[in-house]
Amino acid sequence: VRVAFDASGLCSLADGLTACWLLCCLPARVRLLRVRVCACVCVGRQTRASVARLEALIAEHDAVFLLLDSREARWLPTLIAASHGKLVINAALGFDTLLVMRHGVNHSPSQPSQPSQPASAGTTAVAPDSTGLGCYFCNDVVAPQNSLQDRSLDQQCTVTRPGLSAMCSALAVEMLVSLLHHPLGVHAPADVACDISQTPEHEFGLIPHSIRGFLTHFTNLLVVGHAFDRCTACSRTVVELYRRDGFDFVLKAFNNPTYLEDVTGITDVKKELADISWEPDDDTDFDL
Repeated sequence: VRVAFDASGLCSLADGLTACWLLCCLPARVRLLRVRVCACVCVGRQTRASVARLEALIAEHDAVFLLLDSREARWLPTLIAASHGKLVINAALGFDTLLVMRHGVNHSPSQPSQPSQPASAGTTAVAPDSTGLGCYFCNDVVAPQNSLQDRSLDQQCTVTRPGLSAMCSALAVEMLVSLLHHPLGVHAPADVACDISQTPEHEFGLIPHSIRGFLTHFTNLLVVGHAFDRCTACSRTVVELYRRDGFDFVLKAFNNPTYLEDVTGITDVKKELADISWEPDDDTDFDL
């Protein structure tokens, strides 16, 4: 198993590091969980145990790094971390692009929400504090689906520029270090870009919500995304359902592709948009 070699390799690089590996059995496709035959029942039991182990690991740690190769694989750890009020730092790659994002800590079970704070001095705008920041799925208006189907190899985050993975990982680590040294910790407000001549307020500089890197231009953009009240991964609705129903809620989401859209209200939004009639402006010329 590759993760076993990765764990031993990390320990050999740093004497003070303790790294453990865990193999989880989580379904790659939602239909694997449908308990209609004995084999599927076995898969369901294995998945229940894997989800329990994953939740225990997230609950025991202070931060979660998501370094997964598909969008849908990030949904369950995002949901569990949101339920436990844990910091998530998401790292994603394209062929020549990268994304490093910290999820807002919006539903901590024991810590009250922090009041809104202005962005650090030296920024060009006021950004929300961590309790208003979105997660990786807050920009979606669909539930997580199979994002690898019918995609070429270069579109599956499998083939990337040689240095991109190391750059993305380094930025993710630096984001965590910066948060650890901020007075508000994981609740630090999201800074936005400023002129290089301006001195940030905090010693480790700006702490963005997300970094979008473009290797074609050797450029990074600092982007702020607000939490979506109908998000399928971190909204209050799904977090409370997961806290109440646990694995049964996860099972419904795995078995029914539209379940998350139904419970969050996205299905109703789609229906409302479909019912809107659009009339072109007579004064506007269209070149067809």
